[in-house]
Amino acid sequence: MRTPTLFVLSLALLTALDLPAQGRRRGRPSRAAPAPTAAPAPKKEEKKEEPKVYTAIVGGDVYLGTGQRLTGATVLIADDKIDKVGHNLELPEGTTIIDAKGKTVSPGFVIVKGAGMGASFSGPFKDTVNPFAADIKQGLAAGITSFLAGSTSSRGRVGGSNAVIKLAYGDVEGMVLVENSVVGISVPIDRSAREKLETSIKAANDYLKAIAAYPAAKAKDPKAKAPKKPSGSDQIINVLQDKARLWISFGGGGFNPFRGMMGGSASTSDLASVREACEVAKLFGKSAVILKPMSAWLIPDEIAATGSSVIISPRTRQAPDPRDPQRSGSNIATAAILAKAGVPVAVTCPDGRFGGGGVGTNGILGQDLNTPNVDVAYAIRGGLSNRKALRTITLDAANIMGVGDRIGSIEAGKDADILILDGDPLHYSSFVITAVVNGKVVYEKGKEALYRHIAPKH
Repeated sequence: MRTPTLFVLSLALLTALDLPAQGRRRGRPSRAAPAPTAAPAPKKEEKKEEPKVYTAIVGGDVYLGTGQRLTGATVLIADDKIDKVGHNLELPEGTTIIDAKGKTVSPGFVIVKGAGMGASFSGPFKDTVNPFAADIKQGLAAGITSFLAGSTSSRGRVGGSNAVIKLAYGDVEGMVLVENSVVGISVPIDRSAREKLETSIKAANDYLKAIAAYPAAKAKDPKAKAPKKPSGSDQIINVLQDKARLWISFGGGGFNPFRGMMGGSASTSDLASVREACEVAKLFGKSAVILKPMSAWLIPDEIAATGSSVIISPRTRQAPDPRDPQRSGSNIATAAILAKAGVPVAVTCPDGRFGGGGVGTNGILGQDLNTPNVDVAYAIRGGLSNRKALRTITLDAANIMGVGDRIGSIEAGKDADILILDGDPLHYSSFVITAVVNGKVVYEKGKEALYRHIAPKH
């Protein structure tokens, strides 16, 4: 009898001893010593901000590009940005001083359509720019610090492949400011293409409204599906969201639904195309940029009503229609007429075999980009004020390219793209003495073969 009793007692004792272990295996709390707390992760050392490199352009007459001028002012540059502009600025220790006394200081010239100067004809531009192209220095000598390269239109639909290129000699990373800030379409548009365009714009607008409403729909119904973007609508959406400027050029063919609204002959007047460009802007509900319209001077108020801008070549001429000479042909006063109506204007050189949008060495005065201020001078000859004239190749040009928040004027926070000249920025005899792009000196007249043999002004 004793043996079974001892066995039962032993079994009970073993079971009791094993209960804590079973509790641990089943996830029950135990009275075992708690595991040691993990040591806190060492704090990451905060990366110390590198000291800024300061450069100051001191004592020059500073044309801000906004229409204002400061006499004997200082422009302080911090790294690649403009830090401050004004008088009696306190300069940080170690600031590099560029003496501009007796000289003028201007925003770099912004060219709305150019070619060469280190850029290719199509994207991706970041992979193809050449920061050591010889004609970059020639462009800088002409005062150009940025331009739009590539295509800006597509027949019958919105398209284009372009980039704003900076003449940042020797700096491949600093050359491409932005790609595809411009999309374009050419007019006249035939009936079928117009219907497709209207449908595409409506689909894009509907998509944007659906995207805006989606978070609320998702909160109400977790199974709600995200709206699907219409095929091929990216560029239209960019225009609608103000991520790209819409440029409208003239060309193509087909039925023009607005042709009956014009006067004169289609061969000598583009008035119908100007009006159609305004109608396209209304379709988008956005301001547009009209490229080189000859007849814009006839309907400045119609253009202004759409909030649109215009690019012109004041030297380009078109003979009037003999049947209606007062309402056809070109007009040297176009820039002044448009500006008076509140239409922003950018000025550029004519197209042609003498250089067009490049800086070739075989051109003649005003026929290429070697002298961008010559076309501005013709706009002034037509009545445009000096104050607004500089804007046609600085701030207004930058806005037309969709990059006015970065370049085109000397203002705090903008890219430091600046010229120092030996005279008025728009005078035919003025030379660029120093050019700064992204805060770096990239051109000095006295060190380059182009014009160093020409004595400076006294």
